Amino acid sequence: MASDLKRFVNARFIRTVDLGLLTRVFERHGLALTDISSATLFGDPDSTRLHTDLLAFLARSDEVCPDALVSDLHRIAELGTAEGLEILLQEAGRSQVRVVTCSGAEERDEDPKHVALRMFLDHPDVFNAASDMATYRSRTSLSEFVGEAEGVEAVVDETSMPAFEQAAGALFAADLRGNYCRVGTYEDGDEVVLIVTYGAYYSTHPVLTKDHREEIPSFRMLEQAVLAYDASRGLLKVGGVSQSRRVDMADLFATHFLKKPEFFAAEDAQNLYTLESIERAGFDFVFEHRYDPTIARVRITEIGVDAVQVDPSTGKQKVAYSLILRDKADRSLARLGPHLLGERLGLMWKISHIGIKVHFRTEGARDRVVPVKIKPPRAAIFKRQAYEARIMTLLRKNGLLHDRNAASASVAAE
Repeated sequence: MASDLKRFVNARFIRTVDLGLLTRVFERHGLALTDISSATLFGDPDSTRLHTDLLAFLARSDEVCPDALVSDLHRIAELGTAEGLEILLQEAGRSQVRVVTCSGAEERDEDPKHVALRMFLDHPDVFNAASDMATYRSRTSLSEFVGEAEGVEAVVDETSMPAFEQAAGALFAADLRGNYCRVGTYEDGDEVVLIVTYGAYYSTHPVLTKDHREEIPSFRMLEQAVLAYDASRGLLKVGGVSQSRRVDMADLFATHFLKKPEFFAAEDAQNLYTLESIERAGFDFVFEHRYDPTIARVRITEIGVDAVQVDPSTGKQKVAYSLILRDKADRSLARLGPHLLGERLGLMWKISHIGIKVHFRTEGARDRVVPVKIKPPRAAIFKRQAYEARIMTLLRKNGLLHDRNAASASVAAE
């Protein structure tokens, strides 16, 4: 059972959960409490035995529950956290939905799992929108594509959306994932975000039937891809699909929503990140962050370098071997020097990636720490939450981003 479902299925929650809500979830999939516990047969639905049987049943959900029920429980579990509660309340506010708790308390004073359950059952549109937002925020590895121009707006309407769904469905069908494709869309600041739900590969696992026979059915779960487009920067982010299909998804987005099929087709469309400024500065490089009072410190906790040699048979450079150094005390770069035998960075040794931890000041006693891994030229890997804009500014200010207009960016920075 996945970790998020384990957090959801715990003794404290089962003891306090509204059994009426949980019963409604089960009934959606043809299950009743009588299928789970004999305690319900004796007019004692709140008995300790019922809660014990319920906990045991859910703990084996991957084996005994219908696949669709397991999927629903996973989605509820993902939003049954403090962060999930915030997302649910944001989406409820946008939709002007007031969530009334069973106890009459404010939503923030109640277990997030209970709120997630009620929203799932009573306000599915709000729940689905929050689930889409949580999917986007959970993505850490996104491929980024810079378009041929800035300011090209995406047109998402009743014509472009079905056309995109049909084309994306055909793409997934070609990968033996079925042609199911559902697209949800919303705006997040300057970005238009698409959440694309599509079929996973067929899976099989043994299931115990009601009469205790073992069956091994095949089933298709669902997965979700994310596309987020910022017209002001001409930048598209794609995640949640295989690396080999991300270029195809970018092309479909450009074709159907921008009406420019070649918008992301330039050779340098993914040449976004560089570590040359660190190579030039050498082992004394430190991140400049004084321009932003919300950043307390930036630590370089990991660095990878490649020893580059010329292949005499081809005359081309090749990687002879690699080193990766990690140091929690922010000395990864300084510790690298002795390992390079007096050589400078940028010549025989090229930095392949760095890992940093950005400390953001909060109202509490502890900083919020966001790990970031930068792997040129395509990837900056981190959770895309509230700090994304500030992290991207940090990278740009320290010369780790290739700007489309370096001159204008420099003037803006001044």
